[in-house]
Amino acid sequence: MSTLLERQLYAGGMNGGQRLVGGPESVKAADSKRRIEDARDLWPFPWVYPPPASSRRNPTGYIVTPAVAPTTPVLVFQYQVPSLSQFELTHVMFASVTTAYVPVGNPGDFLYTIARNVPAGSTSPQGSAIADFYLVPFCFGNPQRQPIKLPRSENFKGNDVISLFVTNVSGAVGNPNFIVGMFGGWERKA
Repeated sequence: MSTLLERQLYAGGMNGGQRLVGGPESVKAADSKRRIEDARDLWPFPWVYPPPASSRRNPTGYIVTPAVAPTTPVLVFQYQVPSLSQFELTHVMFASVTTAYVPVGNPGDFLYTIARNVPAGSTSPQGSAIADFYLVPFCFGNPQRQPIKLPRSENFKGNDVISLFVTNVSGAVGNPNFIVGMFGGWERKA
């Protein structure tokens, strides 16, 4: 009797209910459950290896540091994901630098925001900032060293526009000071 109980397994029923299954049906239910659990370990969860059939992308951009305007974000650069593709953002770099890429400024002089589908110069509620990348008060990565690797990738769908904005609160203005940025990741067919 204990073997019969050991072989029994709950399987999902209609409308989210559950039912007890046994015998050959329990083998199928257990196999289905195992496949779901194994899928958690497939890409993109390990974050270390690129997705199958993907290509590396590192869109970059820069601008001369904008005028001090504590409430006005300025677009540094944008990257639009091609239609029928996806982009896995795995690395980020944004910094205020002077000649020879020497970092310049203090924390809070510039506020950086990475946004999804926010038009340049728009205050429209369309689009949104990426979680944890809204008004970041310090540089993230450095062009002399390397970008910061994200603990988990951010997924963007086809035609999404990824933007880097900077707000100059009290930083140095104009040439030879620049705001530089990079989004590193993998582009793949959707």
